[in-house]
Amino acid sequence: MKSLTTSIPDFEKLINEGYLYVDKTEYIWRLIERGGESFFLSRPRRFGKSLTVSTLKAIFQGKKELFKGLAIYDKPYDWKPHPIIHLSFGDYNVVSDAVRELPGYLTAKIQRIADEHGVQVAGDTPGLCFGSLVDTLSKQGDVVILVDEYDKPILDNITDPHIKEIQKALKGFYSAF
Repeated sequence: MKSLTTSIPDFEKLINEGYLYVDKTEYIWRLIERGGESFFLSRPRRFGKSLTVSTLKAIFQGKKELFKGLAIYDKPYDWKPHPIIHLSFGDYNVVSDAVRELPGYLTAKIQRIADEHGVQVAGDTPGLCFGSLVDTLSKQGDVVILVDEYDKPILDNITDPHIKEIQKALKGFYSAF
């Protein structure tokens, strides 16, 4: 009998540690088989969005062995690893001045991902760095961009009198899409 948990949002860890996983991979496969499209998945808080993003990441990393016994395992999918940009803003935390700190936070996040892939990025704004990362990784294959908690910097600063500047900074960053 497998144990239940609601506190592990990492698919690989969930599977490797033997927790119960409610198989959503049939639906995930239907999304990815269409290919070349963008999808926005919206669900209520604590409803498995991070786990779904983590599941997508494992699929696009080509980790087929993790999916043994799940619907996607025997689907006609090539399991080819893709370069992945996984942006999670769950760790976003304003220390004092969101307008001043947000660009550095975004640039550092992109730099960490570039370091993980062993590539260099260029640009003097977070959006340019993000675009540089996408362009550089696209030389390795189709880039998969997974974004989790995209709105946390806005929600954490919703009462800040400078919220429009924060939104503008995020708009510039997301424009790399």
